[in-house]
Amino acid sequence: MRLLSIILTLSICGAAYMGDYIVFNSKYSSNQMFRAFADTSVHGVIGLLSALLFFSHGMNVTTQAWVCNTLICFLVSAFIDIDHVIVAKSFNLKDIANVNRRGMFHDTSFCTIMSSILLAFSHFTRKQNIYLLTYMIILAFTSHHIRDGNRRGIWFYPYAHTQPLGKCVYVFLICVLPSFLAFIFNYTKPVFSHRVIQYGMV
Repeated sequence: MRLLSIILTLSICGAAYMGDYIVFNSKYSSNQMFRAFADTSVHGVIGLLSALLFFSHGMNVTTQAWVCNTLICFLVSAFIDIDHVIVAKSFNLKDIANVNRRGMFHDTSFCTIMSSILLAFSHFTRKQNIYLLTYMIILAFTSHHIRDGNRRGIWFYPYAHTQPLGKCVYVFLICVLPSFLAFIFNYTKPVFSHRVIQYGMV
């Protein structure tokens, strides 16, 4: 498992560097449609690899559970950008590109509050599926926000944005994030009535 964790960590690092090059420095980067699709895809790939790294740390879950949650992390990581369409109130790429403010899914304060509510609910109801799902959501939005923070900083409403994160800082953070969250997950989870997750038990 240690070797797998190292490979996945290096994969996240490679996906970040290669993805940023493809999105911002390739010969197709001037094409708005390509850039939007590529950027969303990179977010999704990082979310997918991050979930795999999370589950490489000895999680006591079924194959069905980790496959479903890895897919969820991938989808949430990618589709956070849907709020660009919501803010622009248009599917036109020019309108979306000209939006001068971020949507609520890019607000770290909002995502933190929602995740905290879900965590509290999972502790109260002792629903392990919800507890695990919450960690996938946290992993997805945090990795997405950190990567975006390289260019625009991290947004904490109602406060201002932070300074943009340095490239090495942001890559380091998204590489260690899954392992850090896995550690927190394993050592803070409440006692559940069923140790192995079965999705029919929700």
